[in-house]
This record gives sequence, structure tokens and C-alpha cells, in this order.
Amino acid sequence: MVEIATDVNRPYVPGDGATLSATVDVEPGEQTAAAERHILLCLDTSGSMDGAKLDQAREGAGWVFGLLEPDDHVAIVAFDSEASVVMRPTRWGDTSREAAMSRVDDLGAGGGTDMYEGLSTARDVLESLAHRPATDDAVRRILLLSDGKDNSHDPADFADLAAEIDGAGIRILSAGIGTDYAEETIRTLGTTARGEWAHLESPGDIEAFFGDAVEQAQSVVATDAELELDAAAGVEVSEVYRALPQAQEVAVDWAGNTARVPLPDLAERERQRVVLKVHAPAHEVGEEVTLADVRLSAQGRTAVDRIAVEYTDDSAKLAAHNEDVSLDHRQTVVRTELGRGNVDAAETEIERMTRVHGEDTQVVRDVQQQTELVKEGGRGERDRATRIVDDAGIDPGGE
Repeated sequence: MVEIATDVNRPYVPGDGATLSATVDVEPGEQTAAAERHILLCLDTSGSMDGAKLDQAREGAGWVFGLLEPDDHVAIVAFDSEASVVMRPTRWGDTSREAAMSRVDDLGAGGGTDMYEGLSTARDVLESLAHRPATDDAVRRILLLSDGKDNSHDPADFADLAAEIDGAGIRILSAGIGTDYAEETIRTLGTTARGEWAHLESPGDIEAFFGDAVEQAQSVVATDAELELDAAAGVEVSEVYRALPQAQEVAVDWAGNTARVPLPDLAERERQRVVLKVHAPAHEVGEEVTLADVRLSAQGRTAVDRIAVEYTDDSAKLAAHNEDVSLDHRQTVVRTELGRGNVDAAETEIERMTRVHGEDTQVVRDVQQQTELVKEGGRGERDRATRIVDDAGIDPGGE
């Protein structure tokens, strides 16, 4: 059974109000049956992919094929100056690894990079399966691999396209390889479509990226997950981030006083966490007040909790502080900025953390170290910086 739990850094606030940090942890529960997967490989075959990169992409595809079950479906779209459907959605039990690999082995590299058309085609191909009764609950994934920049579209265009793809129940896991891909676009796609983004460096990274994505898809408990925050009058919610499994800022949809926070698909043994700021308005002292009712919904599964504080003028109570919640929020902001390559913004946040929590705090030391690695390293370190180790010492990002 799916569960949620909320916490705040300041359980007591003064009568004139205060701003606090809050967390919402999501425990997905156990899977009752393995999910059927619809996997589409969207591969850049532009001229810059010729040689080792395309060979690695072929090996990655072969790795995916080795993980599929008979009732899964697989499709392949390739794009260079235009997009082409290399393999229509095919039930894995109705084809063979050899037949699928022959399609991939026949891919050649040449031309420019129309990633936008590649993704648009990928969406259309996967949507052709979406309304079959037997596959309504399928887990749908686009695994995008590119080493280039789109010919004529900017990140804002891709944000709109990714939102459409996400609305169709399809998650994008986007990966850039090489030194000249559009990093902001790759990040935008993974974030907007509730997936993940990654930078691939070594030859084995493609296999790991594809393989982890396919294995995680099989463990999905529920798709189309979201949190609803029903805020009380005068309450303001801001700085909303997904902290686990990858640090990402969230664009919140508001309808009246209700904020909708979309979540990645819920997967067994993959705890999720949302961190946010909440402004508690002025209120009479002596009462416990619900600032926001929190509801999780995911494919018929629901769970509820609330973000609440007590208003008081007791100085001892007002001094109470849950440091872990504050640190969770601030480290998520730091790691999100590092993922964007915004080292200056990350260092500004670390200065604030140091003033409040001290430089000897473990979380502060961790983000300081990661910031130095990003300054000295490249895109790989930015990617790794977004993967936060949870309380159990397990890195949900697979490091």
C-alpha cells in the first residue's frame, strides 16, 4: 500500500507567521504483478554519431533486448535530418533478438540532428499502443540518446513537447553523449516528462543507462502519480523540488488554492521525496493549524497527510528546529543548481547552509565536495551531483 509522510523544520511558529521548509516522503509499496513495458529507443544517427558512438548505441540496444519479457513491446525511432521508424511497436514474444538486432545493425550515421522530429515521431509511435484495452496499465518509456544539438528548436520548444509527451503517460529518460550535445535540452526533457536525464561518458554508460531504465520500468507500482497540496487561506507554497530519485525543480500547476505536483512513476523500493517552502500566515496563538492537506493519487492508489504547525508564543517551543528537513531542502537546491552548471548559485546556497548549520555538518561537507568536483570536472559531475543518497544510505540514482 502506498504511503506518504510529511515533516516540517519548524513545528512551532509565532503568531505573526513564518516561512518554513517541508518534506513529503512517498513510499510506493509493493508490486502485485510485473508491469508490462512499452520501450521505445529514440536514437540519434546524425553524422557525428558515426563510429564508436553508434556502435555503443547498438550495444545498448542489445542490452535492452536481453531484459525484455514476452509481453513487453519494443519500438525504435532513429533521427538525423529527419526521423524514421526503424521498428514499429512489436510484442517481444512475437519477434526475436536476432530480428531486432538486425534492424539496429542496419543503422547508419549521416546528416544533421532533428531531435524534435525524432521525439514527435516517438510519441506518435508509442501512442499507437496507448488505447488498447490489454495495455492500458503499461509503463511507457522513451529512451533518448543524442550527441548533438537540434537544427532549429530551442529548449523552450522541447519543454512544450515534453509536456505533451508526459500528458500522454509517457516518461522520457534522456541522455547526452559526447561534448557537443544540447545539455539544457537533455535536462529539460527528462525533468518535464517526469523521467531522468544523464550524461554518458564511458562506453559502458549507455548499457547501464538503458538497462537501468528498462529494469526500473518493470518494478513500477503505479503510473501517473501526483501530489495535491490543498493550501489553507493565506498559505503560500514555493520552491518545490523533487529531491529523490533525482534533484529536479518542479513547475507546479495551480487551480485555486490547490497545487498539483507531478511525480515520476512509483517504483517498488524507490522512495520519492518532495521538498518545498511554505509560508504560514499570521494566526491566533495556541492552536494547531493545517497549512495544507496533502493527497497522493496514482492509478487508483491514494494516501493522505497534512502539513501542520502549532502557533505559540512559548520561546522554548519556538526554538525547536528539525535540522534534517532544512538540510534536505537546501541540499536539493544546491544539487539542482549544480546539475544546471550554476556553481555560483550553488556556492551562495552553501554559504547560507554554513551560517545556519555549521561547516562541520555532514550534508554541508558533502555538497561542498560535490561543488568542487563540478568546478573541476565536466558534465558527468553535474549529472552525478543531482543524485542524492537517502537516509538508508542507498543512492536512488544508482551511483
